[in-house]
Amino acid sequence: MSRPRWLWALLCVLSLPFAVAAALACSNDSDSQDESPAAAQEQAEPDQSDGEQPPEQSEEPQQSDAAAPEQEQSAATDDADDPPERGSTMSRDSERSEPQQQDAYSDPYATDAEAPPSDAAPPREAIADGFPLHPSAPAAHDEYGWSAVADGDIIAVGAPYHDDVAEDAGAVFVFERRGDEWVETAKLLPPFGEAEGWFGRWLALDEGRLVIGAPYEDVAPPTGGDWIVDAGAVYVYEQVGGEWLRTATLLPESPTPGASFGWSVAIDGDRLAASAWAETVGEELAGAVYIYRWQKGLWQLEARVAPPEPQPVHQFGRDIELEDNVLVVGAPGDDGETPDAGAVFVYHQYDFAWNYTGRFVAPDGGEGDGLGTQVALSLPWFAAGAHGHDFDDWDAGAVYVWRLDDFWALHSRIIPSDLALGDWFGYAPALQGDRLVVGSPHRADPETGRYRTGAAYLFELEDDEWVERGVLGPVDPVLAGEQAEFGWVTDVYDDVIVVGSWLADTDAGEDAGTADAFIVE
Repeated sequence: MSRPRWLWALLCVLSLPFAVAAALACSNDSDSQDESPAAAQEQAEPDQSDGEQPPEQSEEPQQSDAAAPEQEQSAATDDADDPPERGSTMSRDSERSEPQQQDAYSDPYATDAEAPPSDAAPPREAIADGFPLHPSAPAAHDEYGWSAVADGDIIAVGAPYHDDVAEDAGAVFVFERRGDEWVETAKLLPPFGEAEGWFGRWLALDEGRLVIGAPYEDVAPPTGGDWIVDAGAVYVYEQVGGEWLRTATLLPESPTPGASFGWSVAIDGDRLAASAWAETVGEELAGAVYIYRWQKGLWQLEARVAPPEPQPVHQFGRDIELEDNVLVVGAPGDDGETPDAGAVFVYHQYDFAWNYTGRFVAPDGGEGDGLGTQVALSLPWFAAGAHGHDFDDWDAGAVYVWRLDDFWALHSRIIPSDLALGDWFGYAPALQGDRLVVGSPHRADPETGRYRTGAAYLFELEDDEWVERGVLGPVDPVLAGEQAEFGWVTDVYDDVIVVGSWLADTDAGEDAGTADAFIVE
């Protein structure tokens, strides 16, 4: 059967109040998918019979901070605040953006949207020089740098369209820091060689365990019969004796066609989570998240969580983060008060169950903001990007940060000092400790003027405020070309920052993709 793939469709409408409306339309051709029979495969599925099913919703705590958003409803103010200064953190305003139509599960965020860049900001010196992470087998259209994670002295980078095993089967490249250089030490390929499985679409890495999502793999049903198309699978690799060995293959309890299990993955110690962002909940294609725990030598299902009020194209689980007993789930298709404004759902594990804590929204969220497209978690903080937010300009973007004291409360809204029209700031936040890295993949390069070259910004916590420290850019923006989208993915671990540019052109060909590592003192 034909497999869904990015349809690359986004209709962007810009409406400026008290001015003549200007329409910006954008389109992108989608590559057709070839017919491909499912390959026979053996899947080592862990025993999931002992998993507990906690209630999907528990009574929510009350907010103690009057300036924080309520968990079930946005606390948007009635009057718009004065525009804040660039590079500052703000509490809220009441602006609303105009609609942006998005097709269900076409991944409207991966788009060839074109917008005239605003006046280029003066060039800024990067806070660190990048080290290019060159894969051993680059190829045109691999989109290497779609996903990237860092942990200690290890970085893993995904190339979901890599063709070594089969067309668009995918690959993951692993690098280790040796002195001042990063050296590729492993190239991981999908174990069952299925075409168009997108092995490496999303990654998670913790203490020598690497979790790899392959959301478009077909799987064999537990009871036999026809293979289930695009059900998805998750693979766990562990570093043993210097080698990466596959130690587990995870499937949902009841695989369903098109659910895309493994769309996003997360791991922390002996727990991991995997989302199926297109799984049916009730009667809606809302999405769900599965949580596993390492017990008795197996990854055993601990819980399945789903939105308490599922919506069509909810995209619950488009991105997830897990730390200790906290699970954060992004749902950029959440309609709330306005369509596709987005929301973030938080769950806490206690009393042997995963309990629904609340639904968090931006107090100034607008239509098409897409809050939760990517999320970041580093206790006591979590952050969520809203790359479609129209604070000053169309799709300029913003990041919202919540902090856990007695309850989760909105701490700040963050924008960079040189925010511009169409930047998509906030598409890819990453958070660890006192550092927050934010990708802005549609940012025009200030020196070359190339639109969608991209940038990434580093913020650090100082005196309880997130302060912009500086900007990172592609190692070679000229080679990367227009639409490289540096900042499509980011991650940070201690002094290491990794940034992916999935559409960068290289000597290997168009859209081969790149990834760069930065050491920030």
